[in-house]
Amino acid sequence: MPILSLAIAPLLWVVFRHPRFLNQVKQTTGQKPKISIIIPARNEEHNIGILLSSISAQHLSPVETIVVDDGSTDGTAAVSRAAGARVTQAPPLPKNWKGKPWACQHGAQQAQGTWLLFLDADTSLEPDTLNYLSGLTNIENSAFSVCPNHRIQELYEELSSFFNLLMVIGVNAFSRFSRSHQTSALFGQCLFIQSNHYQQIHGHESVKNQTLENFHLAQTLLKHNIQCQSFLGGELISMRMFPNGITELWNSWKKGFSSGASKTNPTTLTISSIWITGAMLCIVNLCLTPFIDSITYVSLSTFCYLFYVVQCFWAFRLIGSYRYLNALFFPITLIFYQCLFFVSLMTKKHNSTTVWKGREVS
Repeated sequence: MPILSLAIAPLLWVVFRHPRFLNQVKQTTGQKPKISIIIPARNEEHNIGILLSSISAQHLSPVETIVVDDGSTDGTAAVSRAAGARVTQAPPLPKNWKGKPWACQHGAQQAQGTWLLFLDADTSLEPDTLNYLSGLTNIENSAFSVCPNHRIQELYEELSSFFNLLMVIGVNAFSRFSRSHQTSALFGQCLFIQSNHYQQIHGHESVKNQTLENFHLAQTLLKHNIQCQSFLGGELISMRMFPNGITELWNSWKKGFSSGASKTNPTTLTISSIWITGAMLCIVNLCLTPFIDSITYVSLSTFCYLFYVVQCFWAFRLIGSYRYLNALFFPITLIFYQCLFFVSLMTKKHNSTTVWKGREVS
């Protein structure tokens, strides 16, 4: 079994072979694009000030920053106005619309820029971020997304590691298959799209009732022969997803992870699932070592475990500020991932809902 687990381990480098970072994009030296920033926000009082402050510090100023207050019951609107953003109230949520697509659509209708940058309220930008994003405008017929680097502060946030990794792998932007097949999805936290392309696909109206609108938006773009390209945020874009405790973390991953798996490229999903199985088998091997009187078995099991530790450390550090102890004790976060994923599947199977930011999400 240790040999089988070791044989499976290299599959990680099949589905996560070409990690591309935004800071690898060549900055444009010509005329800068007119960028409108749109931020859908619902009860983001404690996050949005950080993002708006980082926007104010940009070396390339956006044309405008629009905060769409989606029925917040806290001080989101007041904090946004104080930071200099234009705040617009999203109208009441229509039937058959999800909250985020509705807020994005409402903000885009008011935007004046030739490029639209949709940002989640829990993200933060470094001063050169818009300069690097503007370099993407030299690439024709494409929409872009960036997965922010996950800022980890509290110990419970380390539990996101496998969810975060599988989310990154799941867009199929960094696998050995992504360059030969136009099947890449988009990240939902940071979307950068030309306004005429957005209008061509009828914006978020085309994905109005989808929980994971980023996957469906990519499919719509590809149907219109608009390519989807994604990057990792690295040092330029970061996010802190769950500052309010482990319940927030649980509900966030639960509300859409099984649905995300169903939208993942089948080959990528199969290979990443086999890799997860190899990591679980590695844990089983280690647990059996006290009961098997074989130096060869114990040595192979230990080597296998350390191999997965090194893999996890490499992968986790590419996508977030995860501590090295997270990789060393990866069985804890992997078992947490398996349990939550199973609960998510059961919730989806029974058509149950999860409460997220005061709304029920199916």
